[in-house]
Amino acid sequence: MVYRIIRFIVYWFLKIRFRIQVQGIEHIPEGGCILAMNHTSNWDPLLVGVHTPRKMFIMAKEELFKNRFFAWIITEMGSFPVKRGSADLRSLKHTLQLIQKGHIFSIFIEGTRAKDETMLEPKKGIGFIVGKSKAPVIPTYIYGLKGGWGAKAGIIFGEPLRLNSSDYEGVALEVANSIQQLKKASLEDVS
Repeated sequence: MVYRIIRFIVYWFLKIRFRIQVQGIEHIPEGGCILAMNHTSNWDPLLVGVHTPRKMFIMAKEELFKNRFFAWIITEMGSFPVKRGSADLRSLKHTLQLIQKGHIFSIFIEGTRAKDETMLEPKKGIGFIVGKSKAPVIPTYIYGLKGGWGAKAGIIFGEPLRLNSSDYEGVALEVANSIQQLKKASLEDVS
């Protein structure tokens, strides 16, 4: 109930705040999958979360869970804590269980927000999660959320990738390249 109410409010706020376009939502499969996303704004998880066909789950830095009320809200919305800068085995195990149960798991592959539209180097964690879960990966490009009121913003969900490799760094780079291709295609559409 809380999830639906907050999702409804956030959806309409973002719709008023930005001119949103969503492409490729049909690429999100029914079962467990991974949305691998770029990250430039605090709005990113909200925008993607209200436009997925079902509740998504996402790692969030543990610092966001210090305030009990805020922690309760973001937990209701599908967030769970991760210790950045280390191999947080508890969060990784939880992630794999979510995917195995058929949920949408979302991850910012850069590990932190980029200051501009340039993608940072992806973290190997995405490669580890893909390699262990064997789940389809949906490259997801988010754009425009740093603009002011009425700015054009959106999400492009790419076609699912099936990557079976224990080369976690190679998988991370392949996912990052797929997101870059979505970005390039979106820029070509504008011109």
